Amino acid sequence: MSQIVEPAPSTRREQQKAAKRLALIDAALAVFSRVGYAAAKIDDVAEEAGVSKGTVYLYFESKEALFEGMVKAKMVPMIDDVAEILGKPNATAIERLRAHLTFFYTKILDDERRQIMRLILSEGPNFPDLAEFYYNNVLSRGHAMVNAIIQQGVESGEFRKMEGHGLMQNVAAGALIAGIWKQVFDPFQPLDLDAYFETHIDLILNGLRAQPGQD
Repeated sequence: MSQIVEPAPSTRREQQKAAKRLALIDAALAVFSRVGYAAAKIDDVAEEAGVSKGTVYLYFESKEALFEGMVKAKMVPMIDDVAEILGKPNATAIERLRAHLTFFYTKILDDERRQIMRLILSEGPNFPDLAEFYYNNVLSRGHAMVNAIIQQGVESGEFRKMEGHGLMQNVAAGALIAGIWKQVFDPFQPLDLDAYFETHIDLILNGLRAQPGQD
């Protein structure tokens, strides 16, 4: 599946439709988070939004389309924002990597978007089309950004050149674990995201940083 970017609404009628669409997406996120994607029904989303089932179908032809709309509304703009931040000139690779991970922690792990990540992790294996859509529109773009940052760091001498598979996944792994912890174990042992982030970025940077005398 290709990446999809929707144009911003321009007329009052388009703005009203966009607001209604977003209200349905918010209702869907609440329902999906409460009962799971598999168990959720369009009727449940309509009831949550306070509209008729037919109204939901005016905007989304299926539950899958509703989930995809949710990803596009909640996640894709965030990826666009972080791409803009990383595109600022004269930033070092270390600064860009810190900015990238900071954005992830503040916009995903400490926000309603964390629920979307939980849905993908828990139900993606049973709904591969949704997992693929999320990968193509969110994960693959984030991966490309991290790879570009690491390549910049290698070229600038900030990072050592590392061979092997899964470097980008290892950079992201700490944040994913934090997301899982917040969802499952936080009631028993709350996680201080700010302190956790500093530990994560310290481990990553010290693992990547070039040492004196290294090529």
